[in-house]
Amino acid sequence: MTIPAGTLVPRDARDFGSYQLLAKLATGGMAEIYLARPSRSKGEPSAEDVMVLKRILPHLAEDDHFVTMFRDEADLAAKLVHKNVCQVLSFGQFGGTWFIAMEYLHGVPLSRMMTRLSKGGKLLDYRVVAGIICQACEGLHAAHDARDDKGALLGVVHRDVSPPNIMVTADGTVKLLDFGIAKARGANSRTRTGTVKGKNAYMSPEQILGKPLDRRSDVFALGVVMYEMLAIRRLFHRESDFLTFKAITEEPIPDIRDRRADLPPGMRAALLQAMARDPIGRFDSAQSFGNAIRNSVSTLGGPATPQELAQLLTSDFGDEMTARDEILKAADDPNVAPVSVGVGPRLKPPPPPPIAALPARSGEMQQAPRTRTPTGPQDPLVVPTMIVGPGTGKISVPDLGLVLDLSANVGADAWMADGGTNLLAQHRWKSLRNTLIAVAVLALVVVGIFFVVNSGGGEPPVQHVVAPAIDAAVKKPIVDEIPIDAPDDRDTIVALSKYGFFSITATATSTVFVDDQRIGQTPLTRLPLKPGPHTVKVVGPKNKSKIVKVNIIGGRDDDEGTIEW
Repeated sequence: MTIPAGTLVPRDARDFGSYQLLAKLATGGMAEIYLARPSRSKGEPSAEDVMVLKRILPHLAEDDHFVTMFRDEADLAAKLVHKNVCQVLSFGQFGGTWFIAMEYLHGVPLSRMMTRLSKGGKLLDYRVVAGIICQACEGLHAAHDARDDKGALLGVVHRDVSPPNIMVTADGTVKLLDFGIAKARGANSRTRTGTVKGKNAYMSPEQILGKPLDRRSDVFALGVVMYEMLAIRRLFHRESDFLTFKAITEEPIPDIRDRRADLPPGMRAALLQAMARDPIGRFDSAQSFGNAIRNSVSTLGGPATPQELAQLLTSDFGDEMTARDEILKAADDPNVAPVSVGVGPRLKPPPPPPIAALPARSGEMQQAPRTRTPTGPQDPLVVPTMIVGPGTGKISVPDLGLVLDLSANVGADAWMADGGTNLLAQHRWKSLRNTLIAVAVLALVVVGIFFVVNSGGGEPPVQHVVAPAIDAAVKKPIVDEIPIDAPDDRDTIVALSKYGFFSITATATSTVFVDDQRIGQTPLTRLPLKPGPHTVKVVGPKNKSKIVKVNIIGGRDDDEGTIEW
């Protein structure tokens, strides 16, 4: 019997082996998803006995390839036991089809969360972003570090880290979902020839190019998710797969500071390293990425705690949290017909239980109760929001002890809309605008020199504007001298566009190498470089090194901020 998604299962069709199918939640390319519970459950269902059952589609049950993939998913997911990974409870076969039973997560996926924020023109506090990403890093690291019965690494790569596959649950726990296309070394499943798996806009460059993948590919994808959480705009999504792949592999990444001026320098540095196009330049593990994020906000209150994330869902996404109770209530009501349960007005959520207010600069707070909210009169509760409102200027968040400076008005472009992003276009326009301003200033200087020469009655000596002094240890110049006495303005402008400027600092004195050439020590300010990609290596205390990939644009400054040791 086939029923549409978002519909209660008729009572005479609920039995499925040792489970009861309550409602169909969705239908995917391989399987259909049901809300279910064990058949032995009696009386009012509780949160503990509700689960999700994933059943392979009937027309694919005879396809050995899909059955093998499905079984591989269940076998792999069952080995990944961690609080930040959705847990597989059982796996089996009934009625000629295979199924997986897994824990039901009561919460909001990042994709839904960011869609609502985008439509409302709002941003997330960077501590919230840090709290979600750090937990996601823990789940990813556990998957990457999973081992077989003999203690050997399984070599798991998720390959589909994206907002729909990251869930923030009601108690503030972040869960990583859907290892359906994850790849473990030696797995039986095979990708069909010529196909590339994973959501296109979150793939790593090596995944797009069909190169071997390791855990650093997932680090790149999680970096893209973090960028979009901060900007509340799509980064690489374009009108076609080709343009999306081109954006990921070639186009410059807009500076996140153009969108989030309040971002701590260390968080920006960690984000840039996670999204390095060359895997060598990325963090070697999700755990290292998470540690860098955690350290970047350690003096600013630290990442948002699970209790704070739970408060965020209660205060700002309460209407998203009522669907399960509605479905269970309808499923147990004998007078309710099997009609749609996911469409139409939602019930107003009950007032949240008392939760301690968020202390300034963070600190411990009591755990929000997981029991149902008791009925009866309660005192009104004001829960501080961790969502930054739209507008310009400084926005105070007194409950967090923070003042956020947002200089750019936040747009409200739809999150998963079919259209592309405006972010890159805005980035290019800003570069063009800065270049035009520089050209105008240079033209005024040339005109001034012309009048000075004519009024002096003689020919002035030839002058040159040279690049700022570079450390004597450099074996060859990185940029050519730029003549300011060019024959006409056009030649001068062309000469100027042949280099851009690069700046970087560090928390401790460090040595900077550009394209394997020793440049000097930090702070390095406005180093002229020829346009194009460059590899910057920064060597700090105890010979620790970090690699930064930069793409220099003629006439533009590229400030990589502060490297933290």
